[in-house]
Amino acid sequence: MHRVTCKVISVATTNTRDLRNTLTFLTDNDDARVIGKLIAERSKKADVYAIAYEPGKNEQIEGRLEIILDTIYKNGIIFV
Repeated sequence: MHRVTCKVISVATTNTRDLRNTLTFLTDNDDARVIGKLIAERSKKADVYAIAYEPGKNEQIEGRLEIILDTIYKNGIIFV
């Protein structure tokens, strides 16, 4: 979500029809990489190349969330 305009930049979920039919397991680590790549691609398409992620209180970045954020970074989106 863009902070100034409050416009949603990119959204990706395994519940969409096109992903549900192509992904083998909806909670697999490979699926998390697909979601990260989609978010990065859609952000680039919207001309957004830098994002901020603010974890919640006592939230640890691990597991699938870590994989998604790492994939977004590896696909050219900078975290500020």
